Formats: sequence, structure tokens, C-alpha cells
Amino acid sequence: MLQTTDWGSVLWLDENKEIVSIEGISVGIVSLLPGCAQARHIHYDEQVIYVIQGQAVSVLDGEESSLKAGDLCHWKPNVMHEVHNIGNVPFQHLLISNPNVEEEQFKFSSEDESGEDRKVPPDMIYIAVEAIRTQFLESLQYGYIIFDAAGNTVLQSRHYPEYCEELCRPDENVGSCPCMRQISGEIRKLENVFECPWGMKVFHYPMFFRGTFLGCIQSGYIRHSKGQRKKETVYDVPDSVIAGIRALLRRIVKAVRNFCEFEQFRRELFEKELRISSYEESQKILMQNLREAKYVMTDLKIKNHFLFNTLNSMASMALEGGMVPLYESIVDLSKMFRYSLKNQNSMVSLEKELGYVEAYLRLQGLRYGDKLKVVYEIQDGVKGALVPFNFLQPIVENAFIHGFQAEDEKRLRIRAERRRNQLRIQVINSGKALTPQACYAINQGILSNTSHGLSMIYQKLVSLYQADFSLRASSKETEGTCFGLEIPWKLEEELTAGETPEAAGRTAV
Repeated sequence: MLQTTDWGSVLWLDENKEIVSIEGISVGIVSLLPGCAQARHIHYDEQVIYVIQGQAVSVLDGEESSLKAGDLCHWKPNVMHEVHNIGNVPFQHLLISNPNVEEEQFKFSSEDESGEDRKVPPDMIYIAVEAIRTQFLESLQYGYIIFDAAGNTVLQSRHYPEYCEELCRPDENVGSCPCMRQISGEIRKLENVFECPWGMKVFHYPMFFRGTFLGCIQSGYIRHSKGQRKKETVYDVPDSVIAGIRALLRRIVKAVRNFCEFEQFRRELFEKELRISSYEESQKILMQNLREAKYVMTDLKIKNHFLFNTLNSMASMALEGGMVPLYESIVDLSKMFRYSLKNQNSMVSLEKELGYVEAYLRLQGLRYGDKLKVVYEIQDGVKGALVPFNFLQPIVENAFIHGFQAEDEKRLRIRAERRRNQLRIQVINSGKALTPQACYAINQGILSNTSHGLSMIYQKLVSLYQADFSLRASSKETEGTCFGLEIPWKLEEELTAGETPEAAGRTAV
């Protein structure tokens, strides 16, 4: 099959089984005409090429190289690429593409579900997306957006084609580009391919779990030679890119569904554990967990002691070498390790917790220099308040993650005040205000009971205060993003005789 493009053609050999015998592999002969170029584009598939004739210049992730007859190249997915024919004859190469499509094993409707009558929580898609975000989704250089079943934005990529950025500015209009609202109603539950108002092809894939529609994902934003509109600066993609996009979206849908299965199993297992009534069985489980916890803690202390001693040695070497800033940074890092290593209580004074955060922010100052401004607004008399150990630093760290990326000057305010019987703490950044959908996604992630920072802090607060606390993110144009926390007021000096800080932190039930 011959595919004609703006820059040349591709003769696909997939139908010739004598040449192509491996299922899922696409093979073709690519011809790039003299004076033409494949505009900058991203690879959705893994490619191997063998140059047959001609000369070209390849720019891969900003690095330029020459291609000539006889060259063999391997290009990984998720790279930015462009090719320019600098010769007088067509630049031809054999292309072998591997999109890893699992077409026969993948279904999108609820037909592939177990059919069991089990209620799926409405926040399941937020929990699943948050779980795969850092290790999978954020590593992708492609444009995509994920919606929940109600059409709210769960997550939107920061990487969109230049053509999309020029016309729609998706980074400024989260979830509001025309293509993102082009499909609605029951059609959202079906796999679809459509063109946006500007002629870009968009792929729409639904997500189901146990018969329940969780939401959908859209990606692609490409121009294909079979489309009606032409744009010289937009790469006219070959058919292998289409297969790569489909494969990527199916991997994301599968990853979401796999985590939903894991999360649902975890919840069901937790419910079963709650129903264990046998005292002897409970004791066996408790003793086994205790032995494992002691082993882990002992091993952790050994590693921390080794690292702490190593940092002390490095600090001495830095001071002897006259590197005072490096010495001060190592000292701050040592203070943080000492704080986490020596503390055995779940509750500490706010003063100690602020000291830990100050050491962390001085380390951030080494990275950002004068661009980082930190203001402490601590009400008189609150530094003696009892607070959870190591709860504030993860909140401050998230203030860097949400809203600071595009800001030159980074201003951070840390407030603490007493309000009647509550201690109120706020961490506010000066970054760009988040959308209501983004705040909603963050707050859902806090409740997700995953291994991410804010979720772990939330679970720690639950164990100490049950429901007598609040932790949430909010955002305003005039203030940026605010992470607010309210916990019961308790002074360290008010502890009764024999009362431990842990007991003071727990709310009576």
C-alpha cells in the first residue's frame, strides 16, 4: 500500500507476509523528496531504519547528525525528531516500526468486565491516575487529557504540539479547548476518532472498570495525509504513527484499569481484615507485623547512621576546602537526617517542625538562589503547640510542585495561628493559580490512600485525629495556591502526668 504525504511517500509492506511475518510490526520504504523535510514531530513508536540512498540531516531531541546510505539507526519512542533531505535524489530508508499494539486482547466496552455487582467509587479514576502519574504519565512528552465520568478534567499534559499551543493555548485553557468538548453524552463511552475545528486528528478512548464508565482519555493532535486540511509547518504523519498513538492510549487505559483492580482488591482485603473476629488469628498477624516492622526499622536506622556519618565527613572536607555554602548545605541536610533519626514520638512541638522545614528550605535556596523568598508569619505563642512529626515538609514540597514551574520569582509564605481550639497552618505559594478542576484533582489525590506525599500525611492525620482535622488545597488569582491544615490545639506543656505526645494527639472516640 502506497501512502502519499506532503514530503514524499511510504510504501507499506505489511500485506506481504513473506517479508513481514511478525504480528504487530510495520515495515515500509520511506521516500523523502529533494528539498523536503519531515517537520519536527514526536515518535509514538519505536523505530529502526536502514538508509537505502541519499543524504539527510537528522535532528533528534536537539542533537544534529548526518544520515547516508548504509546507516542503521534505532530511535526510541517519546523523542522529538525532524529530518531534512540535503541531497539531489529522494532520501530513502527502510522503516521498521514497533508500536506494541495488543489489538486482539483489548476491549473498551463493559463486555470484558466480570459482571459482578460491585459498586465502584466515583473517585476511583482520580486515585488510579494519581498512582500512575509520576512514574508513567509525567514521563510522556505527548499531549493528552483525562476526564472523569462527569466530564471534569482529571489530568492534562503540559506537552502539546506547537500548532495547538499557537491556536488554542491548552496550558492556559485547561480542559476548555474546542476538541476537548467536541464529544459529549453517551458517545463519550465509545472509542472515537475525530478532527478538531483546526483540522488536527484526535483519538478518544473510554475507560471502564467492572462495567462502570470511569471516564475517558483524548490524545493524538496530529495531521494525517488522509485529512482534508493542510498545514506546512505541521508534520504529515505516516500510518505507523497512528498505530503508535493507539498503542500508547491502550497502555494508559490498561494501566488505569490494572490499578483500579489492585485498589479494589486492597479495599476488599481491608474490609475482610476488619471482619476477622478470631483473637488468636489477630494476635498472630499482629506479632508477625511487629517482627517485620522491627526488622525494617533496624535496617533503616543502620542505613541512616551510615549516611549521617558520611555527611559529617563531607561537611568537614567542605569546610577545610573553604566551600562554606556547600558546608552549610551539608549541615542542613545532616540536621534533617538527625531530626528524622532521633525522634521516636509521633507528636512534636511546632517549633521543632518549623526548624526541620527551615533546613529543607535553605537547601531549596541553594537550588533557586535569590529567586526563592520565604516569609514566616507565626503567631506569638503557637510554637509550643503539639503537631504531628514530619507533617509540614511534604506540604511545603507540594507547594513547589503545584504552581511554581513557570514562575521566575518563587515566594512562599508559611502561616501558623490559633483559632479557638484549632491550630491553623497555611503554606501559600506565589505561582499561577490552579483551575478548580486541578484543585479538585489534588484534593481527591489527598484522599486516595496511595504512597504519595500528601496522601500519606492525610493518613497520618486520620490515625491521630480521626475526623477532627482538615487538609485541602485551594487557589486564588491574587494569592496563588494554598495548602491549608487545621488540627486540634494542644500545648506540649499542657500534657498531663504520664501522658505521651502520641496519646495527646489522638481524639477520643
